[in-house]
Amino acid sequence: MSLFLPTFSAQPKLAISVIIPAYQEGRTIACSLAAVDSALAALRARYEVELVVVDDGSTDDTVAGAARFAEGRADVRVLRHPRNRGLGAALRTAFGQARGAYVVTLDADLSYGPEYVERLVTALEESGADMVLASAYMPGGRVVNVPWGRRVLSREANRFLSLATNARLHTLTCMVRAYRSELLAQLPAARDGMEINHELVFAALRAGANVVEIPARLAWSDERARAVRRPKLARAAAHIWHVLRSGIAHRPALLLALPGLLPGPLPVVAVLLYALHASARTIAVGVTITAIVQYASLAVFAGQAAAFFTKRAPAHRRHAVQTNR
Repeated sequence: MSLFLPTFSAQPKLAISVIIPAYQEGRTIACSLAAVDSALAALRARYEVELVVVDDGSTDDTVAGAARFAEGRADVRVLRHPRNRGLGAALRTAFGQARGAYVVTLDADLSYGPEYVERLVTALEESGADMVLASAYMPGGRVVNVPWGRRVLSREANRFLSLATNARLHTLTCMVRAYRSELLAQLPAARDGMEINHELVFAALRAGANVVEIPARLAWSDERARAVRRPKLARAAAHIWHVLRSGIAHRPALLLALPGLLPGPLPVVAVLLYALHASARTIAVGVTITAIVQYASLAVFAGQAAAFFTKRAPAHRRHAVQTNR
């Protein structure tokens, strides 16, 4: 692992570490970092802010672009993995180097705008929460320009994971969030892939942490939307398996829902049709029929589970911070 510009000047201000994992972002990394840097200007009046970029083994100019941006600056550090290890590994590397009392993670492609750094920190302080999630799927959140197949997979995965939280949280797979560093230090995180995101949420909930979310806008650029590839079947199946396993491990009562999932899990059907290059009409019909069968078979479970969970979920755990600035 290479480290550029490790110096960080200590001042009597509360420190914030903004972490940006990056992989194959050579074309856009300089512009993205400049946009984040500009968005952090207001925060620097109240906090000492450091920017930690982790290049996860990119083979393009990602690390070079980040290093150029960091040149001559004590508040920007660039870390590098010699090979691609995955999002979870990149985050763990950054967590081990972060020095802030608050730690904010942000996508390198800015699919959630850089303004969410300040919104997340504000929500963290105003709510007294230990972790604040940017949520595109809670009321008030939005999803823009994300390809249909990816949107369905993401939405359905988060619906299932939400059940594991008693519908207290709506978006668990998004990386964009803020943590108090004392909580982060206590959370076990072993996954190297994207599943680290919901793994950390479940670990925080098990530790009794106060986890809330704010409505957010997820928007893909036209370039990213055009470049998206059909997911490999094995990779999509592995992701679905991780989601199911994580949700059930956190809330074993979800095993009762398996009979309702067996007639044809919506994400599985969507991935299969998408991977088989089915027409848009065929995909729409297949997903519609699957949804009707699946959710009808889940109705009994949902009705029984709602009464059980409502009685046991403390009111403060269902609180969501509504921050729209």
